[in-house]
Amino acid sequence: MIRQATPAHRQGIPLACLILLGGAPAAGQEPSSPVYRIKASEVVVPAEVPTGQYQRIIRPFENWTLICDENLKERKKVCNITQVIEDQAGKSVFSWSLAATEGGKPYFLLRAPPDMPSDGKVSLYFDGRQNPVDVSLQGCNETVCVGVVPVGPILRGQIANAANPRISFPTVSGETITVTTSLAGLDKALAAIN
Repeated sequence: MIRQATPAHRQGIPLACLILLGGAPAAGQEPSSPVYRIKASEVVVPAEVPTGQYQRIIRPFENWTLICDENLKERKKVCNITQVIEDQAGKSVFSWSLAATEGGKPYFLLRAPPDMPSDGKVSLYFDGRQNPVDVSLQGCNETVCVGVVPVGPILRGQIANAANPRISFPTVSGETITVTTSLAGLDKALAAIN
């Protein structure tokens, strides 16, 4: 007995399955194989460091993340403490890191979206202080605007008090972005470096 071919949906195979699975290859066409590759490490190892001689340690603290990169061969460690502020969609709107110069002096590296005016400032407002700490931009590229401020007595006091600063900066469209954050946990992250 010869059976007549019936459409897939009449054989009990949902049409959606055939579409999702790619269906059968067309006549004369070889089935395509998926292409796989090894995902590169998220840690960028400096060119002069041999493979396996570089490590990153990430330690979360309240509101802050301590990131230490260490060249094991030279026993040299560089750390920073970072906080990222996102919108509801998970897009970064501001981030800042506490780091140190080669001489060991602490500073904040502030990163804002690239749509700030080149002469714009990031303003840090603290409760109990009439004037904000204004940070001028060092520059912008297509992905970020960057400002740097040394950690002096005012910022040290705010860190010790686990303050909740408001951070404000303008955009080229005339809008002002304002976010409220917390310095809580930063002192513990600092203590963990040593």
